[in-house]
Amino acid sequence: MLIAAWMAFSPLAATAATDYGFIIQHAELHAFDNGKLYLLDADIDFRFSEPAIEALRNGVCLSLVLAVKLKPEKAWWFEKALLDDKISFRICYHALSKLYQIIYENTEPPINFVSFNALLESMGSIREYPVVLASQLSQGERYRASLSVGLDIESLPLPLRPVAYVTPAWHLNSPQYKWTFVK
Repeated sequence: MLIAAWMAFSPLAATAATDYGFIIQHAELHAFDNGKLYLLDADIDFRFSEPAIEALRNGVCLSLVLAVKLKPEKAWWFEKALLDDKISFRICYHALSKLYQIIYENTEPPINFVSFNALLESMGSIREYPVVLASQLSQGERYRASLSVGLDIESLPLPLRPVAYVTPAWHLNSPQYKWTFVK
């Protein structure tokens, strides 16, 4: 009895209970096209909570926002960023066709997947996403870049929003991943 009570309040039990969230494992910007353009590569571990997965499988599309920021390393905190870009996309499940989809805003047609794991694998591997023109950066200057991703609760259907705001399982956001690079 004493062991069961101790396990209920131990930090290990809390960790196992919250096995969801988004983690950016790696991100970098690299030059492309003879240094004319900088592209983003990132690896993200998407772990959705059970309520989010259940909503997705019941026809609720989930909108995610990827935020990329870029500033000179010596910039003051109040100075405007060189780049403050948000990449929005939705994931959906279609029960009739049993397909998952990623729908990027203002781009090509949706991408279909036969399994949720295939969708997560594709979403978590961002490759060569154009971010900034090299002409906007100064040669030899060091820059701070940051990347974060989160579920957009405001895009959920209206009846689901109040529940999502007060339930921690719906607060799916990554910590900000930061790194520096030199042009």
